[in-house]
Amino acid sequence: MTSENASTETTREDIPLKSGAKHTKWYDCNDECFNGPKSINSAFGALTILITVALLVQIYYGDYQVVPHGSVATDSLECSKIGTQILKRGGNAMDATIASAFCLAVVAPHLTSLDAEGQLMVYNHRTRSAPTVIDFSSSNILPNKIPRLVVGLAYIHQQYGTIPWKELIEPSANLARKGYIVSKMLAQAVNRANAQDLFGRLEPGQLLRHDVLANTLLIIGNITEKELYSYIDSTNQPIKSQAVKSTFHKYNVYVPSLESIGPVLLVNLREIEEFNFTDVNVGTTKGIIQTTLKTFDEFNVTAKFHEGTSTNVAIIDLNENYVSLVMGMYNLFGSKKSTSYGYVLNVKNKEKPCSRIPIILADEQYICGKRMVFGANGIAQATQIVSNLIIGNKNATEGIEAPRFYLLENSTVAVEAFHSPKFHVQLLDYLNETHKKTILMPEPYYSSNIVEMLNDELSSHSDSRGGGIASRF
Repeated sequence: MTSENASTETTREDIPLKSGAKHTKWYDCNDECFNGPKSINSAFGALTILITVALLVQIYYGDYQVVPHGSVATDSLECSKIGTQILKRGGNAMDATIASAFCLAVVAPHLTSLDAEGQLMVYNHRTRSAPTVIDFSSSNILPNKIPRLVVGLAYIHQQYGTIPWKELIEPSANLARKGYIVSKMLAQAVNRANAQDLFGRLEPGQLLRHDVLANTLLIIGNITEKELYSYIDSTNQPIKSQAVKSTFHKYNVYVPSLESIGPVLLVNLREIEEFNFTDVNVGTTKGIIQTTLKTFDEFNVTAKFHEGTSTNVAIIDLNENYVSLVMGMYNLFGSKKSTSYGYVLNVKNKEKPCSRIPIILADEQYICGKRMVFGANGIAQATQIVSNLIIGNKNATEGIEAPRFYLLENSTVAVEAFHSPKFHVQLLDYLNETHKKTILMPEPYYSSNIVEMLNDELSSHSDSRGGGIASRF
């Protein structure tokens, strides 16, 4: 515990969220819980007393301070904390996303880099208008001007940023300079991809510094915003579009549309909804596997989409801006070639779009019902998470940490060999009997990080598969 003021102290997801004054909202989530003249009269009387007390307190003590609340979930505690620090300084969810994304390009080079691609979806629950999608994975972005991820984040800053560009990059530059602790996932990825030439043989827990990358980040941060935006022209501009929406068990499901696997996910969810499942169990999971296999075949998913690496940032800020950013490269460590600027190059000749997908869920009936922001890599992962959260009514942690199956080429079904909890033995027996191509999936696994709101309560969780911890204040 630090000596910071308790009202602004950052809390981690493994520490209970502190209570504090809530920001005055345009709606009151408790309104949905009261009805009838007696309740109204009682509430009015209580409100009168509270206002009187509040006025007396204010006269005696002076103006009170409104305590904002927000949360950032990423694959790294350092990156989650960098995001919440930006929120605490008055930045919005997009500012925090930019800062967190640069941090991930430092600490997770097996998943992302300054040359990574991605999609961002932003939704404001106050307006409830369709989310906006910014896609910087298309072929019209020319990374020979500035790296692809920088183009995407610069465009996001141009459209939504409120904190100076330089201040969003400096924390990551400092982290690259002082070093960070190598995660188990990064060490596993080096061995799995035979990428020892990039960083040597890494061991979990060792300190890794990137001095050259730190210098590059400082150079990028010192680019004036006018010059930065000049790189975003008709030949080097991300695609901005509107998300598409479907419903699933009385929840609105928002996903990207353009050249995205999102619409395929919506089809898969509609097929599953016809079963009228009321819980997630062995029988439900069997149905989800069979339906998803059928969707894979009908839409020729493995031929049309490539499952590259994936890491995601999920954020909800004070003003109920919800942001999901998914980004990654074609393979672990991309092309396995490092530039003289200290970042790994992605594979250039990409023939098909990636299956990464940002997702936002919101209760269709109640404005203060559950709202969830997360990312996934492929419709199998996304379908299981949506089903866990909505059909299974699991909380953020349980919904994300539940066991997962993977669908690979030639209808191969894979299950996680090392993640816990595991599937029930009955389901494993079923897979071994009916799917002769069932295999065990080795680590590392791609994660899915989530921020969730119910009424005014905020919760968040970083997937243990990615090794991160969410941060909130």
